[in-house]
Amino acid sequence: MVNKRISRHDDVTYSTHPEFEFEYENIREPDTLPPEEQDLTISLSKRKMDGCLVTSVTGFSGKRVDLLDLEQELKNVCRSEGTTRMYDVVLFRDVRKRAYVYLRNQGYKVRFKDS
Repeated sequence: MVNKRISRHDDVTYSTHPEFEFEYENIREPDTLPPEEQDLTISLSKRKMDGCLVTSVTGFSGKRVDLLDLEQELKNVCRSEGTTRMYDVVLFRDVRKRAYVYLRNQGYKVRFKDS
């Protein structure tokens, strides 16, 4: 599966500098831990702009590409729209139970955040 959201060239056409490197090559992302070692937290909050409920999944540690794959799977399972912010997955509506069941079946350690 090709991920079209991550640009490989970052709008650089040509550089004459002999030691030029793209910035993404300097970023060292941590290796993705197996699901059994991940400790995820599911919480519910309201957006500031319009007060809509959103479900947040936090605590993921690993590569950004793997987080985007997890986000896509959660959106399909929960039948909800969503996005990633830093290392958090944000899903619209209250889909905590669906996300919990799916993540537990995948082998993640999941807990609900105390409100």
